[in-house]
Amino acid sequence: MNKRKTIAVFIADLQTEYNQQIMEGITDQARILGYNIDVYTCFSNREADEIMQVGEENIINLFDPQTADGILIQKASFNKPSIRNRLDRLCRESGLPYADLDDYELGDGLKGDRVLFCELVSHLIEVHNARKIYCLTGMAGFHQSESRLEGYRDAMNFHGLPHDKNDEFYGDFWTEAAKALGERIACGDLDRPDAVACANGAMALSLTNTLISCGLRVPDDIAVVGYDSFFGNVLNTPSITTLSGMHFNRGVLGVTGLHERITGERCDTPHLRDEIIEPGESCGCHHQRHGLFEWYRKELSELIFYQELYQASGMLHSISRPDNLVHFSEELHRYNYLVRGMEKMHICICDDWDGINNTEADTYRVTGYSDQLLVYRHGCNTERMSYCMIDRDELHSHILENDEAAVHFFVPLHYEDRCFGFVALQVQKEYFSFDRQFWTWTKQVSAALETIRIRNYIRKFSERTRLNALRDPMTGLYNRRGFEEISAEVFEQAIINKEKFLLLAVDIYQFREINQKMGYAFGDSVLMTLADAVNSSCRGNEICCRCGDDNFYILGSFDYPADAGKVHMENIRRYFAKHLEDTGGNLHIELDMGCTCEKVGEDDSLHGLIAKVNRIIEQNRLEDNKRITYLNSLLELRKQIYKDPQKRWTVDLMSQTMLLSRAYFQRLYKKNFGVSAMADVITARIALAKQLLTSERRSIAEIAAACGYDSEIYFMQQFKKETGMTPTQFRKQKLSPLGNETI
Repeated sequence: MNKRKTIAVFIADLQTEYNQQIMEGITDQARILGYNIDVYTCFSNREADEIMQVGEENIINLFDPQTADGILIQKASFNKPSIRNRLDRLCRESGLPYADLDDYELGDGLKGDRVLFCELVSHLIEVHNARKIYCLTGMAGFHQSESRLEGYRDAMNFHGLPHDKNDEFYGDFWTEAAKALGERIACGDLDRPDAVACANGAMALSLTNTLISCGLRVPDDIAVVGYDSFFGNVLNTPSITTLSGMHFNRGVLGVTGLHERITGERCDTPHLRDEIIEPGESCGCHHQRHGLFEWYRKELSELIFYQELYQASGMLHSISRPDNLVHFSEELHRYNYLVRGMEKMHICICDDWDGINNTEADTYRVTGYSDQLLVYRHGCNTERMSYCMIDRDELHSHILENDEAAVHFFVPLHYEDRCFGFVALQVQKEYFSFDRQFWTWTKQVSAALETIRIRNYIRKFSERTRLNALRDPMTGLYNRRGFEEISAEVFEQAIINKEKFLLLAVDIYQFREINQKMGYAFGDSVLMTLADAVNSSCRGNEICCRCGDDNFYILGSFDYPADAGKVHMENIRRYFAKHLEDTGGNLHIELDMGCTCEKVGEDDSLHGLIAKVNRIIEQNRLEDNKRITYLNSLLELRKQIYKDPQKRWTVDLMSQTMLLSRAYFQRLYKKNFGVSAMADVITARIALAKQLLTSERRSIAEIAAACGYDSEIYFMQQFKKETGMTPTQFRKQKLSPLGNETI
């Protein structure tokens, strides 16, 4: 079965109706073509460099090009130029096909701003007999501003109506420029026109209300229209005449255009909507129940219903009470019903979200996300909340468990610039985006996490005096007293939460001898290196302690994978070996480790587990000592074999010399030297034979006897087997004037 293709979408302000309509087009067409959609978005979208904005923009760092087959961006939706430039670089460097939703080369299905605005102005002329018409467009030089201004000029020219630069006004796509224009018209500073065509709905709404507040009637005195719409246009009195369909179509054509770049196949029947005028009351039309207005009314009705639910929920107080993430997520699960259209949701928290293991108190995670994430899965209200820890590169395979194409929205969780993690929201089929309430919901989740973090920090701060007595002054880790207190708490937590209890012990092999040979200053540097290695291996709520000169422990309670202890030990050894050379010593230092990681119950004993881990270390140490002793004896035996190969060596004789059983001796010899003991004897004898054949004139029989062979024939057979020639051939070759004299 082929992997379903994925399109990554970067778009801001999804809580606005404009971008919701674009997302609806993206979602509809992507589902038709069978694509998954991953949307990376944020709520705050200010142009200023504020720390709040840093936290919002961090979501872009979550994107991994290996999880997508193509990229759609709506660059213009991001207000900061630096973010727009960053998205440009991201697209280019990803190596993936990409498209900008504001790119007018997306396809032939769009009329474009110029044509649509021409139709809107023509509506004023043909239906309402307007002759003197002003145009209020957006910022000068902005693509949409200039295109819509050209559409105004096209309509006026086509109908043979006079117009000049004095009838054209640049604005801001917001309220202030429209308000200023309305006041100038009302006070007589400008001739009163028959109508004003505004380049977006926000300016049309502001202009309409300004004219009315100044005593003019809309549309009786002046008609007003706007390019696109939002809730305010529909709810206003009078309602504002706008256009519809074009934003949905832009999303559709963005997907079909990218699909062609990904697959090389053209989508011949994109799911487009009619791009039409939605008559309102501001131009003089009697209000009609067109599709866009009906959509707004239905949407607003649902929003009001959910807002009433939200106001009565007490969510923020409830989710701020817990002291840990598990209880927090369980409490949050009760409020899934406030997220409209949720299919499932993953709350993904960085393992360093609260800074517990941060060695520098003034720093915390600002950019990017941790390599390991605590993931809390929320389904529908009838499902239980579940959680696990995963590697970040496994995120997509973990959350994409769908038989059909799905849409996921990745939204940051943060407080100012402090990164907590993110939400991965999957919406139901009938939904294509999220609303303003999800914005509030997400912000309250972040606020609750910050409340929990601060409360836990205050508790820790208030205990600092007591904890100082529990700290090792040299390494800063918990000392033996701290270990005794904290290990009991962690052990109890593992029992209560029915989690695995991790206990890992680390000792330095022959640390006393290291101090004696290298000095105590060197020994201290070794201890600090090991302390750093142990501390750097800790994750989440794990705790490390120093309980003796060279005795360290790691404690933890979690739903650990089976290899958690092995991973810890490998990390510690790797870090220790890498950084030990920085101490300036060339001494090879071994670490002794033991670990237990298993579920515990009321019948288990903490002291028993500590003893178990210490026994593992002791057993490993005995095995290492035994191995070293045997290795020294084996080296001495091998030295004797090569010194006296002619001796009557047998496996029984050699094993008796080592005081080992015959079978164990043979296994041990081959494990250490890669060959069997008798194979080594033969190699030593053949080496002696080669020497005698080239240095002495003794007969073959005499040489065979000198090398420990009873049979001259057996000697010649074995010599030929090992060297590929008989002893006589070997001697002739070596003694020949043309031969090589070296053996």
